[in-house]
Amino acid sequence: MKEKRIVLFPAFRKLVPANLEDWLERMAAEGWHIDRVRQWNSLWMTFKKGEPRKYRFVCDMQFAARKDYRATYEQFGWQYLGRMSSVRVWRMEYRDRRPEAFTDRDSVVQRNRRFVLAVSVSFTLFLIMIIFYAVQLTCFPDSLTESDRTQIIAVDALFSVFVILLGIVMLYIWKNRQR
Repeated sequence: MKEKRIVLFPAFRKLVPANLEDWLERMAAEGWHIDRVRQWNSLWMTFKKGEPRKYRFVCDMQFAARKDYRATYEQFGWQYLGRMSSVRVWRMEYRDRRPEAFTDRDSVVQRNRRFVLAVSVSFTLFLIMIIFYAVQLTCFPDSLTESDRTQIIAVDALFSVFVILLGIVMLYIWKNRQR
């Protein structure tokens, strides 16, 4: 039996924070545990085989966490696993009642708004680049070689795909903002 399991692109396959949390909980219930979260875990996560456990996971987007942020979670028994970019990941083992990190529905909605905001920053940057290259192609065509035009069109097409995908991600998270 394998003692180690690598999962590629987990954060991109589980776009809504609650979906990622539920998936991590199912993995732990099957005996697959992540020891700590690192910057690159949105691209791949490494799990080690162990005893099945009931963990509650929380993924919390914090751009600039308050000084007491970590201490507050730890005071209530949460274990800090690390962070992927601005997403802090916490877990708590439990037996009967599944613990909640957010005390009310508004807290969950606020957390999901922070995720949408983070994605919208990338969305906006790619959109600005699309507009920049489109202006360059239409307003200054004589300053570009045929090769330059081809490259700009290819990059613009790629950025357009990113914008569409990021837009879909924002809509998907927004539709699930209550979770």
